[in-house]
Amino acid sequence: MPDPRKKIVFFALIAVLMTASPFHVFPQTPGKSGPELVAGLRAKALYSFRKGDKEQGKRLFKEAIDKMGKPGNEEAQGDLWRELAMLIRSRDTTGVTRMECFEKMVTLYRLAGQEQKEIEALKSIADLNLIHGKLDLAEAQLLQVLRRYKAIGYPKIYYVYDLLAVANRYKGNYDKGIYYALKAIETMEASGDFSPATTFYSRLANMYRELGQSENSVEWYRKVFRKIRYVEPVNHYMFRDAGFLARELIKLGKQQDALAFILDVQAKNKPNGPYAKASLLASLAFCYDALRQHDESEKFYRELIPLAATLKTDNEIATDVHFEIGRYFLKKRQSGNAALFLKKALHASEGINSLSQNKEIYLMLYLADSATGNYRAAVQDLMAHKILNDSIFNIDKSRQIEELQVRYETAKRKKDIELLHSQNRQARRIRNISLIGAALLLIIAGLLFNGYRTKYRSTLRLEAKQKELDQKNLHLEALNAQQDKLLHEKEWLIREVHHRVKNNLQMVTSLLNSQSAYLKEEVAVTAITDSLRRMQAMSLTHQKLYENQHTTSIAMTEYITELVAYLSESFETGDRIIFEQTSDPLFLDVSQAIPLGLILNEGIVNAIKYAFQNRKQGIVRIGLQRDGPGQLLLVISDNGVGLPTGFDIRLHNSLGLDLMQGLTRQLKGHFAIKSDDGVHIMVRFADLNK
Repeated sequence: MPDPRKKIVFFALIAVLMTASPFHVFPQTPGKSGPELVAGLRAKALYSFRKGDKEQGKRLFKEAIDKMGKPGNEEAQGDLWRELAMLIRSRDTTGVTRMECFEKMVTLYRLAGQEQKEIEALKSIADLNLIHGKLDLAEAQLLQVLRRYKAIGYPKIYYVYDLLAVANRYKGNYDKGIYYALKAIETMEASGDFSPATTFYSRLANMYRELGQSENSVEWYRKVFRKIRYVEPVNHYMFRDAGFLARELIKLGKQQDALAFILDVQAKNKPNGPYAKASLLASLAFCYDALRQHDESEKFYRELIPLAATLKTDNEIATDVHFEIGRYFLKKRQSGNAALFLKKALHASEGINSLSQNKEIYLMLYLADSATGNYRAAVQDLMAHKILNDSIFNIDKSRQIEELQVRYETAKRKKDIELLHSQNRQARRIRNISLIGAALLLIIAGLLFNGYRTKYRSTLRLEAKQKELDQKNLHLEALNAQQDKLLHEKEWLIREVHHRVKNNLQMVTSLLNSQSAYLKEEVAVTAITDSLRRMQAMSLTHQKLYENQHTTSIAMTEYITELVAYLSESFETGDRIIFEQTSDPLFLDVSQAIPLGLILNEGIVNAIKYAFQNRKQGIVRIGLQRDGPGQLLLVISDNGVGLPTGFDIRLHNSLGLDLMQGLTRQLKGHFAIKSDDGVHIMVRFADLNK
């Protein structure tokens, strides 16, 4: 439901209109021109509304609109219908209704070519359906409004996101509700228009409260009261939010903070009207009860109970107050009185209570009906509570809600990226130093290995000469032993080099990953992500060499399996894409394994990103097999959308394709790509082991 604070705007509009047309008697002068006649009828209509004669006011407004029924006046007619709509209560069903006014506006603004006003009228229709509890219809209409607003570049789409958040909150879809609430806040903050901030923050805080996430709820309620101004003429929703914040603090064990906060709000702005006073009394009673100061608590409850009888059921505060009194009577073991007030809370007007509120009311009713012996009703209450609880809370929704909060916090950090330029420069320096260090490490390792070999040869020659003088057989045995040791140490050194290369690649990968968090251009982030995957393909090659007893060749079946698993997890393909692998048990030299691994990476990534854009599921097949004497064939195929019509590999400028073709030339092979029920990449090259 839209924020009832809009009533303030409604009454202010009436006041302005009355001031603009201060008529007391309206004689109809014969011979008036068309515009003068319309102005007179409008003034009479406004005066009728001011006196309380709504039906007369509606009739006069309609008569004024009919007088303008000429081609070219459609926009002016629509404006009069909008003025009339703001004078009619949203729940008024007699005579001309607000919904009828909005529908007339849509037709007239469309005829006048006023698209933005037409969309605004459609939003008003959705808002009204939301008020009347037609939540599914309202959500569908709001999504249509959102698409049309985006199409025309309308800046204030955060109001539509806010209404979508309300609709999903009342439906119990808190994952979607929180998503839209965060979108409303994000687009509002990006626009620099913070006028609706307290409403948006309050919406989000309420949803976290109803989900039992007290810490998140308190965080957003705090933002409400950092923005709020204590000068509102109608302030009952301010006192309601203050009460909610106090209750969440109590859940966190901060009873004294809760009471101090409520007393501070009371000191800054006295309650205006019965709803504000009822909210304040309920909050004070709750806080003193939590502090076990029962005499103080009882005093506020005794004042609250008669005040509750003056509240209408078409307001959320009435539900809050009746629920609080029901809880009070249940605690005093007066179950009959508790059930009476809880049923009042449950039977609010259509569209007032959210599913979460009704869930809590049913649970309290179960306790009250059980205590009075009405077990049949108690069982029905408990079943209703369980159904609502199950519809609101499940593992998927909880995970999605946590992800939404993380995404919002991540987006905020990206907006602050300009404050971290100095750190970025240092990070680039560290990255460059690390790359230079990695290169130096490789050079030093090579020099050490070469020095070791030189020293070992000299030692071997000396030992050979010495042993020739002693005994030929002992010399041969020693020589064999030394040769075995040399082979073992050589293999160890090679594995160590591969291990360090892998570690250095992973270090560079980490640096690039850290850098991507500070980039705000999507193209740059994508480029770094693609580079990370390519480095992972090379790192995996060195890892396999380090783990394998054979330090110069790689088992390609295992390598392809691990590379596919990494890419599938990186893109979170889940069950959406099925990978099928058919490979011969081949061992390739590192000089072929690395370029082949990069070709595999590019081909599989392209299939994941582009092959199944309009499909829910697809298959990617990878095969590496012998193809005739001394030849190997790599095939990467998918059953996706295929290449665009007229695609020419010679004219297409793509890093991925250029990289695959260049790597194929490095293999001294042949590269081909074709589109036939998907994309099929084929690389044929010589087997160096033959």
